[in-house]
Amino acid sequence: MIKKMNDLTAYEWIEKDTVSVDMENWNGGKVGNLIPNRYTHYCKIMNSTFYRDRGITDETLLWSQFHPNEHETEIDLGEGITLKELASKYDIPYDKKISSKSIERKLGGCPRYLIYPDEGRINLDMLKEMTKVLAPFTKDKPCYFFYNILKLIGRIPNHEIENGHLYTGELIDIFNMYNKGEIDGLASPTYWWPEDRSWCMSTDYDLDFTIFGGSKQMLDALMSNKKLECIEVDLDTRVDD
Repeated sequence: MIKKMNDLTAYEWIEKDTVSVDMENWNGGKVGNLIPNRYTHYCKIMNSTFYRDRGITDETLLWSQFHPNEHETEIDLGEGITLKELASKYDIPYDKKISSKSIERKLGGCPRYLIYPDEGRINLDMLKEMTKVLAPFTKDKPCYFFYNILKLIGRIPNHEIENGHLYTGELIDIFNMYNKGEIDGLASPTYWWPEDRSWCMSTDYDLDFTIFGGSKQMLDALMSNKKLECIEVDLDTRVDD
């Protein structure tokens, strides 16, 4: 049963185990700034596939060239396209550095025919696959779900927004959290992890992928799931490039 915690004590280890951003000597955001630096293996998992807008036939058209007052803005979602497929299509190295921004850099902008994965929100189908992989490793351990302020604004009444919300429950309760709140629910947490801290997931509000930290066995299980697009990274991998 999901329960809201009265304080954020159970979350404090994450802030302690992540590297603070040094704005005076800024050299980019890295995996180590977002996920606890205690694990042997890390990967980023795309929040969803990209999707083709079937209403756009000109693949050279960029979003920057698209003017809503001149074009219809209705989107007709077509098939899903993985980042790996796009990397192959546009001859972009598919390695730990790749991200949605790699496409923009290569083409000089975002293609209008592509609908990008949501930032800060794991697609529900992808979330189901993630929990399916994590369940055997988590078993009946209690789990925690933390939402920072930016994940709460517009989703719960303003007077209930504090310094973030922390909930506890079973792993499966993440789906109750996903639909909890106003508009379209709280969706995926900023952080979620089991009581023994054997793994941790981080979904930053302005990234279209989620970062996982855990064991090699868990990484292998995630990487072998054909419905998830997982790319192995390390603590020094840039997340904003």
